[in-house]
Amino acid sequence: MVKDPTILVIDDDEEICGFLKDLLTAEGYTVITASDPEEGSKKVEELRPDLVLLDLKMPKMDGVEVLRQIKKLDETIAVIIMTGYGTMESATAAMRLGAFDYITKPFDLAHLKALVKEALAHRIGGFLEALKSARELLSEDETAFLDSIPECRPEGACLWEVAVRAFLLGDAQFVTVWMERASIPEEDKKNLERLSQIVIGIIRKRRR
Repeated sequence: MVKDPTILVIDDDEEICGFLKDLLTAEGYTVITASDPEEGSKKVEELRPDLVLLDLKMPKMDGVEVLRQIKKLDETIAVIIMTGYGTMESATAAMRLGAFDYITKPFDLAHLKALVKEALAHRIGGFLEALKSARELLSEDETAFLDSIPECRPEGACLWEVAVRAFLLGDAQFVTVWMERASIPEEDKKNLERLSQIVIGIIRKRRR
């Protein structure tokens, strides 16, 4: 089975955690919750979710501090701040620290769902840019090959996403299932092998 994107909800209101878990699970995501900011920080470190929905105002530790810890651990994890109307200035400050965006309570559900899709696509896009920024390590032929691969659509698993999940997220199961699908053209499977060789080469060169 293909691994669904993982979303971690951190909010001290357990009702909101439960509501968001039900809502986003129905959208096809794997959803984990934490009603304590310290517990949430530990889950980020253990699980490395694709996206964190983070409440701004919580006891013990506010959302800004949790955001700092998340970005220090892994700056590629997308974070959406959840806030009330009275804390808009703090939400804007959180975006300056690396939050993808913010959403106000009570939620506009259509906007929330769209924002989640955008944030997950942005996370994949960040990995792609990291790979493409390594052009100085590539030959002209390899660079031309990378440029020929189409960008991902948020709803589809393209060649780039497969490579990202294979080498940066360590999701071997996703790759195996993708390769076994009858709908995947043989050319794409061959291109994945070549892309794999290029990515491995980049990793080795950067370790020297």
